[in-house]
Amino acid sequence: MLIGRVARGLRLRGVRHAPFGVAQDLLGGVAAVGVVGLADLLLGQWHGATGHTIFGNLGCHTRGYPGRAIGNRERRGNAAFRIVAGMDIDMTPKGDLRSRFRGPLLRLGDEGYREARAAWNLNAQQWPAAVVVAEDATDVAAAVRFARAERLGVGVLATGHGTAAPCHGGVLVNTSRMTDVHVDPAMRTARVGAGTKWGDVVRAAAAHRLVGLPGSSSQVGVVGYLMGGGFGWLGRKYGFAAASLIQAEVVTADGEILQASAHENADLFWGLKGGGGNFGIVTSAEFALHPVENVFGGNLFYPVERARDVLERYAGWSRTLPDEMMTAVAFRRFPPLPAVPEPLRGRTFAAVRACYCGEDLAEGERLVKPLREALGEPAVDTLAIMAAGDLDTISMDPVQPIGAFQHMEMLRDLTPAAIETLVGLGTASPLIMLEARQLGGALSGSAAELSPIGHSNARFSLNAVGPTPTPESGRLVRSFLTYLTEAVRPHVTGTTYLNFLELDEATPERVRAAYSPADWARLVDLKYRYDPHNLFRFNRNIPPAGLVQGGAR
Repeated sequence: MLIGRVARGLRLRGVRHAPFGVAQDLLGGVAAVGVVGLADLLLGQWHGATGHTIFGNLGCHTRGYPGRAIGNRERRGNAAFRIVAGMDIDMTPKGDLRSRFRGPLLRLGDEGYREARAAWNLNAQQWPAAVVVAEDATDVAAAVRFARAERLGVGVLATGHGTAAPCHGGVLVNTSRMTDVHVDPAMRTARVGAGTKWGDVVRAAAAHRLVGLPGSSSQVGVVGYLMGGGFGWLGRKYGFAAASLIQAEVVTADGEILQASAHENADLFWGLKGGGGNFGIVTSAEFALHPVENVFGGNLFYPVERARDVLERYAGWSRTLPDEMMTAVAFRRFPPLPAVPEPLRGRTFAAVRACYCGEDLAEGERLVKPLREALGEPAVDTLAIMAAGDLDTISMDPVQPIGAFQHMEMLRDLTPAAIETLVGLGTASPLIMLEARQLGGALSGSAAELSPIGHSNARFSLNAVGPTPTPESGRLVRSFLTYLTEAVRPHVTGTTYLNFLELDEATPERVRAAYSPADWARLVDLKYRYDPHNLFRFNRNIPPAGLVQGGAR
């Protein structure tokens, strides 16, 4: 998502502007975010995935603790619901159990519980029975063994990005303290802990003129991103980040610590590379780095009134590009706030995004030239040679947590009919971003590799994001995303991309659609072998073979 504070500021014609906080300014400093309609909060109904009944008014969320149900009204300062657990919350582990962990073990009411369970998307509220803030793999293993003994599910949180299924009533393993980074410049590899952010890897690798394969934000955790596939501005050249995985240390559902690679536990290794954390908790990962020091990248912003022309010309131009060039076309809306650079302030744009990572960066400029000539002078032009560590400035994703809803599809192509639909959707909407990102190249993978986009022949992923600073805006965004889903249906493949499925987008049907039938059958079998009771279920869940709806076998 691309709402919020731009980490390193924005370069406009060679001048770097100070960082600006679109999301925080939209929120006006208010932390309340609407959680209306979250599928995981079934008002007064049995929540089968966790074995809990959840009550409440689904009102505003702020930073308070969950209290008793407060009736059918919204009130700031309380998360207006409570959880009635299969095991008494008062029996949450304490006392001598805490001595099993090097890191803190927290339960509802403990100092630090609120922060330790907080997801990055403020709409992703979760109230685990206990949070283990792990210091190392042995803490993770102890947490898994405890959850298994108590028949509680296990969730994982590193940076809190990409929450698919909130960990209500389970044991949440927080890996944010496991942030070791080791770069081997001779082998061109990096080994990271479970809580490491991409920004830490980018900085460590840049010292050796190397780069990993981060997504659109360096604030995202490396391990979770890898487990869901992961692709960003270098994807068409180097493929999914998961494909660069060399070795992983994994805590399995029985609390054992295993090593997985192409030569050791190879079946598990295959499933880790796009299986979304269903087979265990990865406590460290080693992956390949690539010899990229600089890229040619940025945005061409055109007034939204020219959207049809921009999309039509982009569609033809994108077909001519080599794999070294990754591109996207997006509708971007900026608020009318002083913190936003004046050329962008209060305006909506049709933006062409590009990143060229070939050896001769002048070739990137030459490749863009025909599009520049066809479209004429943009309102804002940020295309330039930049350090590979500055890839964040292309997407301009947020740094601070925000509340948002999103929807993704896989777009067959930018046909004239699809372009007409997108123009209608993007020119006037509550969304802050609607992006069609180019696929192909190394992202196509091979039949032997696990594909988190279902081995799709789609030419673009389509991602729509709307901010939800108030309950009213939340309802508006959700309604519009429902409308968008129907509007684009004639133009999409029906497959999905795993990492873009958040909250109630991560339905069983949508998760399954991220995989080919052959991959899905293999994943379900693998899940049964490594996690037959679906201990790891607070995720984009792959049920084990034989598990029926509701958790019975």
